[in-house]
Amino acid sequence: MSASTNIQNWSPASKIKIDNAAIRADQHGRYSLNDLHKASGGDVKNKPSNFLQNDKTQELVAELIDAGNPSSVNIEPVSAIRGGSEQGTYAVKELVYAYAMWISPVFHLKVIRTFDKLVTQKPRIPQSFAEALQLAADQARQLELAAPKVQYFDKVVERSTLLNATQVAQKLSISAVSLNKHLEELDVYNRSIKRCRAFQQWFVDQGLGLLKQTELGYSQPMFTLKGEAWVIERLVSEGAIS
Repeated sequence: MSASTNIQNWSPASKIKIDNAAIRADQHGRYSLNDLHKASGGDVKNKPSNFLQNDKTQELVAELIDAGNPSSVNIEPVSAIRGGSEQGTYAVKELVYAYAMWISPVFHLKVIRTFDKLVTQKPRIPQSFAEALQLAADQARQLELAAPKVQYFDKVVERSTLLNATQVAQKLSISAVSLNKHLEELDVYNRSIKRCRAFQQWFVDQGLGLLKQTELGYSQPMFTLKGEAWVIERLVSEGAIS
């Protein structure tokens, strides 16, 4: 499920840093799993090859291939560069998140925060009329490419990035009952609503969670990636998880 890229076809993209460790990116916006491995501490058991051989990882790669990647056009979710100074395995952001989560909750939090900063960075202001025209052309092209993927993003990507309490608890290796108890102590749930669990309005307003309806018509509180990171941070700071 992976492809090899000739080193001559590689061109450097903007780099990001995690704990002062540079994370390289290829020309398609995929990030180096090898660099992420080094940033996480470099434990042998956490090598990218071990992660990519995992059954769950293979299922995720297959799903990305079948459904298409909303952030890229006609590229493989994971690709290897053979030879040269930039050799290594590069993966799309969805796999980067999955890899970080596979390593540890703490590293997962660092990766989420780093990528969240990339999204929230202020755009560069054009310094000339020519730059303004180029920026407008680039944005128009991005909208054109993204148009066919809007339905996929709304129906699939949102669902895949929202997690219920059970899924978050599984990632943290604790029970859902234990997680919900911690969340109640943190005043995350609205106790005035008796028929189902619902988030407090402040939790929703900060983009940490949403109330979604299941296929059976039941209301279910779902955590965003930002909400998951918030939960990890609070539980780590309180010593509930390590």
